[in-house]
Amino acid sequence: MILLLLLLFTGSTSLFTQSKKDALPPVDTINHVQLLDIVRRDTGKVHLVNVWATWCVPCKKEIPVLLKLCKQYSDKGLAVLFVSADELEITNTKVRPLLKQFGIDFPTYIMHDSTDDAFITGMSPNWSGALPTSFLYDRKGKLVEMMVGERKYEQFEKVVRNLIVQ
Repeated sequence: MILLLLLLFTGSTSLFTQSKKDALPPVDTINHVQLLDIVRRDTGKVHLVNVWATWCVPCKKEIPVLLKLCKQYSDKGLAVLFVSADELEITNTKVRPLLKQFGIDFPTYIMHDSTDDAFITGMSPNWSGALPTSFLYDRKGKLVEMMVGERKYEQFEKVVRNLIVQ
């Protein structure tokens, strides 16, 4: 107890702070309007928005594929945005730890709209809400492809490569 008090009073808090390596990745709330604004505002990049959930096995199988794609094409103009469809209450207990497990250290999002249906129809009136789903936007922010269900690297790469060279 005395050691603890000494550490607090001397300003040494190294026992209580996480190193960057141990820290959980940030997750911000987002609605469909904010998400589409990011895509439209960040013109010049091809955007792949992947909507997933911690309970979705195909979603978790697809994350390494998307990370490989991100690594391969980020310097060529690809931006990958992950959006969790999980409940907000599990952000710190399930979402952030899973993102850390996959080595994701860049900002990601969790869906927070007025309703799930508002988010779903706001992203695309043709989307049923099935997971995983990836939305691919061209460099002008126009939706050019919606990929529902788990996909392989080659399927993503074909679309991304075509959008990158346009």
